[in-house]
Amino acid sequence: MTTLRGARQLALAVALVAGIDGDAIAQSRTARTVRFDSPALGSQATVAVLLPPGYDASEKRYPVLYLLHGGTHNHTAFPARVWFTKEASRHDMIVVMPHVPPVFFTSRGDAPPAFEAFIARDLTGYVDANYRTIASPRGRGVAGISMGGFAATVVGLKHYDTFGSVGAISAALTGAGRQQQLDALVAALPADRAPYVYIACGAQDPVAPASRRLAELLTARTIPHEYKDVPGDHSWAVWDPQVQAFFERFAARRQQ
Repeated sequence: MTTLRGARQLALAVALVAGIDGDAIAQSRTARTVRFDSPALGSQATVAVLLPPGYDASEKRYPVLYLLHGGTHNHTAFPARVWFTKEASRHDMIVVMPHVPPVFFTSRGDAPPAFEAFIARDLTGYVDANYRTIASPRGRGVAGISMGGFAATVVGLKHYDTFGSVGAISAALTGAGRQQQLDALVAALPADRAPYVYIACGAQDPVAPASRRLAELLTARTIPHEYKDVPGDHSWAVWDPQVQAFFERFAARRQQ
């Protein structure tokens, strides 16, 4: 039997995929699916956009959080979480969740240039052109879970003039190629313009050593960051509270 909670999650996900206005489901938020041509991907991009309460009736500009799903998920993964709509609404921000085909989450080695260009150029350009955003590093954050955490880390560290906050949650940073890539990215960060990096991982997660290593690299360079080693493994039991924690950090950082 479908529970009320399960029915609400399913209804919101269906609304996102179909591009239906989610006011009746999300109440305080408007959930929309948009599609646009991405030169980097060579195809149309599919993106879920959650707007803050009162967006359509206001004239103010809003910060934007780009939130990247894991390798087996899609753009509906976060909106389908029970807590997501309420917590996103609390922080008065736009949340942008692109669908990234698994081919762009490579299983080893560097993040593909097409993916970086999609997030840092095509997606941010589209959002800034079509929504009232704070179009500066202070107003932009990028975060993700698992494979999305790896991608957010690479894109955020490489494009520090675009993103002022980075969230690496259970980030899949393992593998010699990825570690070498992170070594180079951290070494190249200018200390006076580096983004704030929030790192969180379950203590029982196989990727935890790589997260600790990233924290050590940032500490050695005196790059602003926070590392959370929490109970748990590679699952939503860790991701749910840690994505919420990053919401809090992003909100606090943009006001500094």
